[in-house]
Amino acid sequence: MKTTFRVVLWFVAAVAMMLAAAWLAERPGTLTAEWRGWRIDTSVGVVLVVVMLLMLLGVILWLTWRSIVGAPGALLEGWGDSRKRRGYRELTQGLAAVAIGDGIEAQKHARKAEALLSEPALTRLLSAQAAQLTGDRETARKTFTAMIDDEEMAFLGLRGLIGQSLRDGDQGSALDYAERAFKLRPQTPWVVHSLFDMQAQNGQWQAAQATLEAGMRSKVVNQDKGRALKALLLAERSRLAEHDGEDASALSLAREAFALAPERIAVSRRLAEVQLKAGDARRAMKTLERGWALSPHPDLAELYLKASGESDPLKRVGVVRKLVASKPEDLESLLVLAQASLEASLWGEARRYLQSAAGTNPPVRVCRLMAEVEERSHAEQAKVHEWLGKAAAAPADKAWRCSACGAHHESWRPVCESCGAFGTLHWRAPGTYGQVLPPEAKPALGTMNTVYTTSGG
Repeated sequence: MKTTFRVVLWFVAAVAMMLAAAWLAERPGTLTAEWRGWRIDTSVGVVLVVVMLLMLLGVILWLTWRSIVGAPGALLEGWGDSRKRRGYRELTQGLAAVAIGDGIEAQKHARKAEALLSEPALTRLLSAQAAQLTGDRETARKTFTAMIDDEEMAFLGLRGLIGQSLRDGDQGSALDYAERAFKLRPQTPWVVHSLFDMQAQNGQWQAAQATLEAGMRSKVVNQDKGRALKALLLAERSRLAEHDGEDASALSLAREAFALAPERIAVSRRLAEVQLKAGDARRAMKTLERGWALSPHPDLAELYLKASGESDPLKRVGVVRKLVASKPEDLESLLVLAQASLEASLWGEARRYLQSAAGTNPPVRVCRLMAEVEERSHAEQAKVHEWLGKAAAAPADKAWRCSACGAHHESWRPVCESCGAFGTLHWRAPGTYGQVLPPEAKPALGTMNTVYTTSGG
């Protein structure tokens, strides 16, 4: 389009010049000039040609002068552009080296990029990553610290320092940096997850709850997961309040937790413990019955028997039947009934419950309990050995397993000792937890990225 316009423009100009020449040819005329004794007689056409040549010469002289005067600046500008291009090329190659894990190559390109570019924000990030790859922790720490002073890079600098502090085992500094990062960007998922986990690992239950609630408001944390995690935090706050002698506050917090997530075994057990301590055994038993209906567990049965105050073995069987009435066919219900029957020397009843629990592939607890029934009922030793042999090859029992890293724990605890995740222990058989999302940096930074399942701890 532009080319066509220019052709038309030049064509119009040529036509205009030809028409002007024709007009002058029809009106030749003469011009006379006198100056200091000199006299010049010429035609109008010649004068116009001379004037046009002088104008052209003036334009040429002006362009030549401008080129001479502007040459140094143009040279410097071209050199600067070339320097910047080389700097960005070094920066790109350095980032590529970081991506493939070549720390030495990344450091080489970082040094060249620093020398060529006047953009410390970008080159510092590359230098810090290169230092991390080569194991130069001190240089990485200093570089990340320098980035904090740059408003645009402060957030990235804090993230680097958090990771560096965690690798160095400095939990206090990591928590401090995470709090500063949270103030800068409270809606960034990894910040919320990291700060929450570190606060929980340090037993800062109330601060962790505030972080969790902020994450729920910004929709960084799913509402269902947030509800369950908040309930567990309230349960831990209740435990701490009881330790400090604040029994009324402990009961209030436990009730709030139970209202949020009665399906969590640790929550229903906590409320029952506080109620039992307050002398309200009847309420404690009601709490445990509701908890059992949602998530059966041997700890709930043990606490239920304690709350009942019953010591007679035969009567305790009736107490257990009342507890498991909501889920009589559940494996945990059958096992706790079998155990109570065994203690009451009701061998036939114990066998019946265990046979129902065994199915086609009985787990370890069923096999061992059946062996105990045979031994205590003075059956043939061959039967005892048979069940013990089955126990050796039986599927693993349910246990407290972390849904973030799969670690096994003998008892429930709020924080996994293996990966540091909060609220991820569930009463599960191996391989039966829900889908687990990968943590952002390391397991200790990904508690709230773990999919919450509706039963368990």
